[in-house]
Amino acid sequence: MNRKLWHISVAFMFVNMGWGMAWPYLPNYLKALGATFIMISMLSVLFNLSSTLGQYFWGSKSDVAGKRKPFVMFGIISSGAFFLVMGFVTNIIAFLALRGLQGFFVAAQTPAVSALISEISRDAGAGFGVFNTFTNIGFMAGNVMGGYITSILPINYVFIFSVIPFVIALLILLPFKEERRDKIDLRPMFRYDRPGRVLVKWENLRSFLKRNRNITIFSVSVFTLMLASGMVYSFLSILIKDRFGNEWVGYYFGMDSFVSTFLIYLFGKMADRYGSKPIVLIGLFGYFVTYILYYLATSLPLLFLAAAVSGMKWAAYFNSINTYVAKMSVPEERATALGLLNSFISFGWVVGPLVGAFVITEMGITTNLLVALVPILISMIIIIFFTENDRYVRDGQKIDVKS
Repeated sequence: MNRKLWHISVAFMFVNMGWGMAWPYLPNYLKALGATFIMISMLSVLFNLSSTLGQYFWGSKSDVAGKRKPFVMFGIISSGAFFLVMGFVTNIIAFLALRGLQGFFVAAQTPAVSALISEISRDAGAGFGVFNTFTNIGFMAGNVMGGYITSILPINYVFIFSVIPFVIALLILLPFKEERRDKIDLRPMFRYDRPGRVLVKWENLRSFLKRNRNITIFSVSVFTLMLASGMVYSFLSILIKDRFGNEWVGYYFGMDSFVSTFLIYLFGKMADRYGSKPIVLIGLFGYFVTYILYYLATSLPLLFLAAAVSGMKWAAYFNSINTYVAKMSVPEERATALGLLNSFISFGWVVGPLVGAFVITEMGITTNLLVALVPILISMIIIIFFTENDRYVRDGQKIDVKS
């Protein structure tokens, strides 16, 4: 295996360990502080609204700079620093403000690391498969540790202890070396004191969308699915806690990650061989079945089954959407394309939690699970009828099958 791929994958195993410890308990901590469902939905809305802006912004800056590592490390530092501060905050408004700021700064790492994986991998699907296998192992371990911590300590301690794996990840990444490129003065990219200096140049974005019509349509389908995901996963921790207890929040997500760990690389290889489109559809079908199982899961055996199917759909879907965009984009715009994809993901998680909060308030948390099936079906229709497969595409160009 590519040594650089090993290096970055192991580092992000620890990054996801930190997220696995802290992320599942955000809704339950806010609820313990007295938040309403609308307030809890703001955890996702504010984070992903700022991340929606940040993904394209940081992705384009990474392409302009010709560098990935500085953006990756900045995002990791932001993750740990904000979780640490959250562990000491007991005011709902302050907690939500921190979560919103975290979304923008953490967004620096996502398009940069996705572009880096595609650049150091011979086959994008297998490369993302290896990377996501390691990150899933980290997330699983973090879930289990988070469940244990909340069983013996107050819930806010899970945020404080989550800082440790982020620090380990930074230490692992320090010696990582990118390919040497021409040096670029990065300072002007972050100055806004001159006329015309804006966060996103909209004419460039419009031009990019027109040149990459297939990526744009594909990203719309991803947004629709993420809307459904935001509806459900913004509140799933609360549902699991009410049915099985607080520690089962971490244990459930750990089981989910355990299953997907064994399938990610397999789905990555399948995406390289058959194209990403059929694998994405497998993931979408898995989402549909998972939400029905959540609705039915009032016993631990059904919760285990839901975790198994959920792990499968995650392994199929997220690996394949990154592979698809990486293969459909030209190298010079890859981080921009992946940043755009992640902006659509984030925006789905802006709209979804608001829709979910409304449905839960009016009809209950279990009915919300059934309503979320509708956008999944819409996403399937877009993928089936309006997107091409990437089986014979590399660097945005069709390749000669015989060669």
